[in-house]
Amino acid sequence: STGKQWYQRRVRAFCKKSSENLHLLVNETSLAFYRIEEHIVKTVPHLQGIAQQVKSVERKAEGAGFDQDYTAQFLSEVEIIPELQSVQGWVKNALVNASKIKELQDRRGPS
Repeated sequence: STGKQWYQRRVRAFCKKSSENLHLLVNETSLAFYRIEEHIVKTVPHLQGIAQQVKSVERKAEGAGFDQDYTAQFLSEVEIIPELQSVQGWVKNALVNASKIKELQDRRGPS
């Protein structure tokens, strides 16, 4: 089957490359270290970019966590302060009224 042949070719190529690398490392050390250095020079900038992306996502997640903590703390304080409870009631009433107005407008149809 073609899938099996593909894997066999990949395994042969891998083994050949590994054998060449071992031969270089044992017999031509300076060339082996040159290839290692070459590989590092090619891959480090890409890895640095990925590391910066990870740090950015980490900062955003940490900020979201702080926001969640502040919100939870605020909501617990809302329940304690009577003045804020009345504001909370006004907001709920406003939302209910806005919903009713929307329903009436939908029943009337487009103007």
